[in-house]
Order: sequence, then structure tokens, then C-alpha cells
Amino acid sequence: MKIKGTMTEQAYRKTLIASKFHLFNDISMRRFLNIIKKTFPAMKTAHVLSWTPEQGEDIISFLVDTQTVIKIELDRFDDTIAPIVDVYPIEKWMKGLSKMYQIKIAVALDLAKSDISQGS
Repeated sequence: MKIKGTMTEQAYRKTLIASKFHLFNDISMRRFLNIIKKTFPAMKTAHVLSWTPEQGEDIISFLVDTQTVIKIELDRFDDTIAPIVDVYPIEKWMKGLSKMYQIKIAVALDLAKSDISQGS
């Protein structure tokens, strides 16, 4: 999908940049970041694609670099409960997604490519 600079894309870009900053700089995201780093030791960047707060856990999907999506289900209250981690190639993740979500992923991929080329 080609980026066109629409208002929707700009809104996603702003949200994705903020979520990346939150992931890498907020102590409340440390457990998620540690799981991502453990699963992908060579990770250069990650962006939050979706966040579903459930009653006792958070389910967050991240684009890791440009090829992979990791979905992490993490208990909100008990650190001793092992997280549930699923890893998907980006192509598999994209199948059957709504047009809006495909746009969000296209923007996330654009940001990830930029992060990687800048080394951040």
C-alpha cells in the first residue's frame, strides 16, 4: 500500500511516533520491551499497532522492524504469570485486515524503514 499523506495517515503517524516513544521510554512498558528484545535480540525499532486492555491483562501487537508482528498478552497484576507471545510474518498478519488497519500498518512500515535507515 502506498502512502499518500492523507489526514488519516498523518493521524496514524502521530499516534505511532508517540507509542514508540512510550514503548522505549516509559517504565510501564518495560515488560513489553524486554519481551520484544528477548524475542528479537537484533531489533532496531518497534511500533504499537494495537492495544486491547482486557480485565486482567493487556494484549498489545507491535510491528518489529519491518518483517514481523509480535502479539503479547501480559497479566496486568501478576508478574509471575508467563506472557503469551505470538509471532507473525507481516504478510500473514496483513491478510484479511480492514482497509483502515492496512493504512496504519503501511504508515508503521514507513516509520520503521525510516528508523532503521537513521539507526534509531
